Amino acid sequence: MLRSTPGLARLALGLVTALTLATIGSQPAAAAGTTRSATTWQLTSIGQRICIPAGESWWTYFWITLDGEWSTPVEVGARNLPTGTTTSLPHTPIPPGSSDGHTALNLIAMTLPPLPFGVYRPELTASDGVETQSVPVTIQVQEHWGCA
Repeated sequence: MLRSTPGLARLALGLVTALTLATIGSQPAAAAGTTRSATTWQLTSIGQRICIPAGESWWTYFWITLDGEWSTPVEVGARNLPTGTTTSLPHTPIPPGSSDGHTALNLIAMTLPPLPFGVYRPELTASDGVETQSVPVTIQVQEHWGCA
């Protein structure tokens, strides 16, 4: 169940963004003058959070950003999600390439079940098959929608 017109607007914006990323691909451009090795990368924490009302289902997404270079596809996901959360869109591997950590290369869309008041800290994950990294995101469940 989605919530009100602003919720539908967020859903539409998120879907357009997800489809754009999936359509044009998320292959990052190589940075000029880069001196890092082919497998030096880091999943970047950009302080993502959402603040939602308790007891209502919500759809949201969190961005995946990498800093560095990688020579194999990087699989993305999420863990430690509130019970009943489902993830979707697009979950395609990030192709070999490089990025400066400031550009969203993929996203994890989530459908959150009605949750009780509290703060939840799931983690976004990225793995090149050798190393798996994670960064926290915050889901704050409160009286109303919106972070102060």
